[in-house]
Amino acid sequence: MNWITNITKKLKPKLSNLFNKKTSTPSDLWTNCASCSEIIYKENIEKNLYCCTKCDEPQQILPRQRFQILFDDGIYTELDTPKLNSDPLRWKDITSFKDKVEAARKKFNQRHAAIVATGNINSVPVVAYCMNQKFLGGSVGVEEGEAFVFACKYAAEHNLPFLAFPQTGGQRMQHSAFALMQMPKSIIGLQMLEEKGLPAIIMATSPVAGGVTASWFYGPSVFVFAESEQTKIMFAGPGVIKRTIGEDLPEGFQTANYLLKKGFVDRIIHRKHHREELSSLLSILLKLDKPSQEIKDESTLETTMDTERSLQTKISG
Repeated sequence: MNWITNITKKLKPKLSNLFNKKTSTPSDLWTNCASCSEIIYKENIEKNLYCCTKCDEPQQILPRQRFQILFDDGIYTELDTPKLNSDPLRWKDITSFKDKVEAARKKFNQRHAAIVATGNINSVPVVAYCMNQKFLGGSVGVEEGEAFVFACKYAAEHNLPFLAFPQTGGQRMQHSAFALMQMPKSIIGLQMLEEKGLPAIIMATSPVAGGVTASWFYGPSVFVFAESEQTKIMFAGPGVIKRTIGEDLPEGFQTANYLLKKGFVDRIIHRKHHREELSSLLSILLKLDKPSQEIKDESTLETTMDTERSLQTKISG
C-alpha cells in the first residue's frame, strides 16, 4: 500500500462528510407569483393574504387558508358532508384511483376536494363551500357533488346565505356518468335556496372549468363574482378550443376581466375586500337594518356602492 492510498483513505470520510453535510435552512422559504413570476419571501406573501407583494395578484390557496381569511377571527366550523364511495368504478390505470385518493387525503387532511364550513363574515352568518384544486385537480365526483347539495340544503334549512368558491378542472373522469349526474343535482341544490329567497354567491378562484362552469357556476339566481381580473373561467381550455376551431383566441380570452365586459361576471372583488364587500352585499340581500360593519377605506366604500347599485338592478329586473 503506497502513501497515496493511505492519504486517500484518510481524506475520503472527511470529504464525504463535507459534501453530505445537512443544513438546517428550510427549503420552502420562497415562492414565485403565478402571474408575474416574481420570487417572493413566503412569509411576506402570507401576511399579504396570499397575494403577490409586487403585482398584488391573489395566489392559489387551500380551503382552510381561505376560511381563516374570510371568517371573523378565523373562527369557523367544518361540517361533515355525506361519506360515499370515492371509487365507484374501481378505476385503475398505472396505479389504482383508490390509492390516489388516499394519498390526496393524507396530504391535505380532507376527505375530498371540497370543504363545507359555517362562520360569520363581519357578524353575518354564512355557509361556505370551498374547493381545493390541488386535490386531484379539484375534480368533481360523487362526494364533491353531494357535498355541494348538502351545503345548499343546510343553508336552506338554517336560513343562511350560501357562498361557493370554485377552483376546479371540471367533472371527474374516473367517476364517468356518476360525475356528470352531479351537474343537474347541483342545480337542484341552488333551487332550494331560490325557493327560500336566500342569496347564493359564487366567487370564482382560478381556475374554474368544465362541468362546474356548465352547471352551478351560472345556476339559478346566483351572483357571479371573481377575485381577480386574471381569474380563469372556461369550459374547455384555450388549447382545446384553438385546435377545434383552428383560429387564435382573443387576447385575455376566458379571463374574468374579459367575461365581465361580456356580461358573464357581475363583478370582480379582490380578495382583500371580500370580507367588507360580501358582508355589505349580504346585508342588503338579507334586508338587514344596516351593513354589519362600517367600511372606512374610501376605495373599498366606492367599489361596494357600485356593486350595491348593480345588485339592486339585477334584483329588480
